[in-house]
Amino acid sequence: MIRKAKMSDIPQLAEIYKQLHSIHCEIRSDYYKMPSEDFFTTDMEKLLNSEEITVIVSECNSEIAGYTLIYFIEKGEPVNYNLRKCHIEQLAVNEKYRRKGIGTGLITYIKKLAAEKECQSVELGVWCENNNAVEFYSEMGFVPRTYTMEMKIL
Repeated sequence: MIRKAKMSDIPQLAEIYKQLHSIHCEIRSDYYKMPSEDFFTTDMEKLLNSEEITVIVSECNSEIAGYTLIYFIEKGEPVNYNLRKCHIEQLAVNEKYRRKGIGTGLITYIKKLAAEKECQSVELGVWCENNNAVEFYSEMGFVPRTYTMEMKIL
């Protein structure tokens, strides 16, 4: 079942968030560090209380199997057409539920929600070094649109 997150989900969400962050720490140890244990709970509380962010969970057997953080962007400027987009800020699946369709279900749900809100697209950012995530998102139909390039100095 996919549904909007509740405050009672925070302990499970915090654990999955920590798993996601551990992957980022492995991939980019020069960029990410592991924060204190209570960070994940505190940050997840802030996210659930945010009016801009929507937290959606995938539940299996009364357990949170994965979650996503999304928000909507509406943009219109003199040089751009009016655009409405859905942005995926995070998508994480509990390690014991990976490769079981949880991520696919969350993406399907996001696409439906974005269509209901008349969004032209769904977008996200992913580290190039995160091969599993790049492969998954490519299979879901995401394509690169821009590149963020980096030159390390120190």
